[in-house]
Amino acid sequence: MDMELTGEQRLLVEAVEALGSRWQAMPPGHERDYAHYEANLQGALAEGGFLRAGLDMGMLEAALVAIEVSRLPVVTSVGASALVAAVLTGDVPDGPLAIVGGDWRKAQRMLPVATHALALHGERALLLDLAGVAVAPVASVYAYPYGRFAAEPDWSAATDIGDAATLRQWARVAIACEAAGAAESAVAVTVAHVKERFAFGRAIGSYQAVQHRLAQCHQIARAMRFLALHAAWSGEATAADIAATYAQDHVNKLAFDLHQFSGGMGVTCEYQLHFFSYRLRALQGELGGADGAASGVYDRLWGAAA
Repeated sequence: MDMELTGEQRLLVEAVEALGSRWQAMPPGHERDYAHYEANLQGALAEGGFLRAGLDMGMLEAALVAIEVSRLPVVTSVGASALVAAVLTGDVPDGPLAIVGGDWRKAQRMLPVATHALALHGERALLLDLAGVAVAPVASVYAYPYGRFAAEPDWSAATDIGDAATLRQWARVAIACEAAGAAESAVAVTVAHVKERFAFGRAIGSYQAVQHRLAQCHQIARAMRFLALHAAWSGEATAADIAATYAQDHVNKLAFDLHQFSGGMGVTCEYQLHFFSYRLRALQGELGGADGAASGVYDRLWGAAA
């Protein structure tokens, strides 16, 4: 079963598609840069009001924006900006955002390019201005820029924006949305490849075994989308944990099948798959991964009874 968007939602998605169309091609310098943060796209999303969709329209619309932007082979902080910051701050801070979860000493996604960090600090959520904060870039192939703090930030200078549970909930919605967008594009790239790649005189995609497994991958990507949208629409913490659990738990299946059907092309710089599959690998381990999100579901639904 599919769900239809309203006319207003369709217009929103079409507008994001039109804006992102100029970034559909391979990013420049991709041979040296697996994690191509696109500042111009981040700025265009902010200028066009797309990052405020959750505040101006609703969190379901914010999730639609996050998924659509995540289909592109470049990265922004769309999930953190349009979903997490919108809920916790009631606004969208200027510039890209990083989510600092758990141990601040570890490498954090988006930290080298971020202007602000949304940080889990004990039982509280903090907004930290990164101006003047020393950050060391960390080399990675995981399709996002990574960095770590050179020293512990001055948390007393940060703004308290709510409880940690709310930040964790909406960060998991963002993970599910970004994973859904990346998964959809990864499947689409692979489907196009198996139609063009021939073996034994036939297109690889004509073999039933390939079709069945790609159909499973398509189903996984669609399920990621609908669970993420439901989590954003409902605003329920359990729905957010379920969406993140499903997305993070199914990354292995997607990565294995899609790279197998792409062969050696899957890990070459001139083929788009790695922009999406390596991004999925990065999202797979965030905030405790599938086990951490599943534990939240258990604690909320059955923990008290047990």
